[in-house]
Order: sequence, then C-alpha cells, then structure tokens
Amino acid sequence: MTYPMGPNRYGKSGIRLATVARDGDRHTFRDLDIEVRLEGAFEAAHVDGDNAAVLPTDTMRGTCFALARDGIDTVAGFARRVADRLLVASPAVRQVTIEVVAHPWERIEVDGRGHDHAFRPAPGGDQVIVLTQPRDQAPEIQGGARGVRVLKTTGSAFSDYLVDEHTTLPPTRDRIMATTVEARWGTTGPDVEHERLATAVPASFAATFAEHDQSESVQHTLHAMGSAVLDAHPELTWIRFRMPNEHHNLVDLSPYGLDNPNEVFVVADRPFGVIEGVVARDGVQPPELPG
Repeated sequence: MTYPMGPNRYGKSGIRLATVARDGDRHTFRDLDIEVRLEGAFEAAHVDGDNAAVLPTDTMRGTCFALARDGIDTVAGFARRVADRLLVASPAVRQVTIEVVAHPWERIEVDGRGHDHAFRPAPGGDQVIVLTQPRDQAPEIQGGARGVRVLKTTGSAFSDYLVDEHTTLPPTRDRIMATTVEARWGTTGPDVEHERLATAVPASFAATFAEHDQSESVQHTLHAMGSAVLDAHPELTWIRFRMPNEHHNLVDLSPYGLDNPNEVFVVADRPFGVIEGVVARDGVQPPELPG
C-alpha cells in the first residue's frame, strides 16, 4: 500500500562558519551558525526513491562557504545571497529558509582601546536572522535574539493565583526573577536595519525588564517588554518571547540555627516554568507559537 506524501522539507543544520575581514592591521570577525531548509517538489525522492531533483545537503554547506569568500557585509544580505543561489541550483525548490545565528564577539580592550585582532564573547546573547524566500517573491525576514540572560533581585511578585489541592507554592510579594530570553520579531519594509535591531531590541526589552518593578508575574513583565519594544522600534510589527522562569528558592537555614532574611537561595535548574507570548500592533495578525 502506497500513501501520498504530505508536507516535507530537508536541509543542512549546524553549518558553522567564521570569517575574518582584514582592513590592514584592523580585523573584523564574524561567527555564524547556519541552517538551510528547502521545500518543494521532492515527493519522488520519498515515494519512488528518485533523487533526480534532490540537491545534496553537502552542496548547501559548500554554497555557504563559497559565498562567504566574497565577504559578509550584513547577515541578512548574506542569507539573501545564499537563498538566491539555492533557488538557481535546485529548480524543484518552491521556498528556501535560511536561519543564521550570529555569535557576537567584541574587541578586547587594551590601554583603553579595542585591540585590532583579539576578541572575547560579547554580552547580550546571540543574534538571529530568519529569511524565508519563496521563488519569484519578495523575501520575509524576521529578527531575533537567543540567550539573553536577565535577573532582578526584587520588584517581582507572584500571588493571588488559582489554588487547588495540589498547590504547594506559597505566594510572595518579593522574589528574584530570572530568565534567559529567546525573542523573535517581524518587521515591515525593505530598508530595515536588521543588524542595528539585533542589538537595539534586546537592549529595549532588557531595560523594561529592569524597570518593571510593579511586576505581578513573568507574564505581566513579558507584556510590558513587548509593548516597550513596539513603542521604541516602529519597524517592528510583532515580537514573540519565550521566557523560562529560572527559580531561585529561599533556603531554610533553621536547621543550622540561622535566619534567612531573603539572602540565601538555591538555584533550581529543573523543573522550570516556561512563559511564551506574542505582542503585536493593532491590525497585525501575530504568528502562531511554535509547536
């Protein structure tokens, strides 16, 4: 019995690529992790074992390295070049998706000046660009950030929640709130400065996280962060957050004859709460949360 093939795609993940742009003694370093996904007329490969339309995933990797030889002015521009090339190389493709995670590095400071060719990891998490390029259509580009770690030692509460016979969590009006933010956002218009937004948007939502001292929950702060981002960046149409609640639980020091005036905590890495949500402008259809 043969059944029809449903939606399918394939690609290459984990293409780790670094470049050095050499302007005399002054070098610029980029560190990228790339994922390529192709969708198109590939049913024959699945149903009949016919690989005639299949571009090898090794070719996708080689395309990324070969095009990087021409330099990378912007991550979004590089993703567009890779997508355009793959549409030429694989006629069966209907749509290419390129996801690039940029791992930022900053210059090591020596005597008050950034070193010409020595770097260290920059704070603020990784920067994400996702380009979706349908054949014969304009691309859609989303920005994002991963691994943005933020913590505040007060200004967060959690109380007046639903309680049943399995609830043991005590309410609190003062707690540590910590999370590692993953964000994705949509933009409008062809002239968006994606690299500027990659640093400016996390700076905006981190500042709101810090200042939102009337927080009643992670959900409450998530919405405040999203609203602040949309106010500060008119290019954005929506922003989606994933914010795990990284619990810091007060340690009972009474067995040692000691009090604990909200100063000593155990960090519980699991289990942890996960809060997700999208904040969108009026009239904008927000994306679905990922499955």
